[in-house]
Amino acid sequence: MILLRRLRRLVSLVGLALAGLMIEVLVFPWLAVDARRSTIARWSALLLKACGIRLVVHDDGAGAGRALAVIAPGRMLAANHVSWLDIFAINAVTASAFVAKAELRSWPVIGWLVALAGTVFIERGRRHAVRAVIDRLAERIRAGYPVALFPEATTHAGPGLLPFHGNLFEAAIATRTEIVPIAIDYRDSDGGPGIAAHFVGETTFAQSLWAILGAQGLVAQVQVLAALSAADGQRHQLARELQARISLALGEAGSGSETAGGSPGASH
Repeated sequence: MILLRRLRRLVSLVGLALAGLMIEVLVFPWLAVDARRSTIARWSALLLKACGIRLVVHDDGAGAGRALAVIAPGRMLAANHVSWLDIFAINAVTASAFVAKAELRSWPVIGWLVALAGTVFIERGRRHAVRAVIDRLAERIRAGYPVALFPEATTHAGPGLLPFHGNLFEAAIATRTEIVPIAIDYRDSDGGPGIAAHFVGETTFAQSLWAILGAQGLVAQVQVLAALSAADGQRHQLARELQARISLALGEAGSGSETAGGSPGASH
């Protein structure tokens, strides 16, 4: 039964991935930015559905009752990082330009898709590359395109959150925009931790995908929190405040404040 479920979902996922590649290569060049974002959002929602994942979005006042898709343009989104699915969970709500590790480019199909969708790649361990990424993020924000990053700099499923890196918040400070905190969590059919969705440690992408395709009743919970102004902030202060807000939303006690090392914002 589980094998049949996996094979059925895998066929749907492969078909969706091929369709996505065709759309991005053949159709995207002719679409306006808003139409591209709308297409990415619909495709991301279909990807979650193909994987058997139900998306639930909670708005805790980030936009005074307005949906994230309405308030996101021209702002930065900052989320905790549990899985490679996080990118598509957020994109299904509002398509954004993500910051991800450079290695993601080489992932089968997924790497091509996120690259074509406008992902900003960062090479971990190369500090000189951070300034270029900050400049590109600032350009996207000024153009009214939402940008999203994972300040933990790697995936983590708890307990608590990893220290938030604040380097990339410089793009929000420079553009005097707001940062919208987002808390992401995965649950199984019984309401317990959705372990199958966790992409941590030495887990490979293939192993992660196989576990997800075999899971039953996975729920991706995206909690949108009140926005934080970066206009007069400092990156260390913003990192601590964002981590505290997301930790509180997840019912976690964060494991510390920003650290100096590592390449911020990149995934897994």
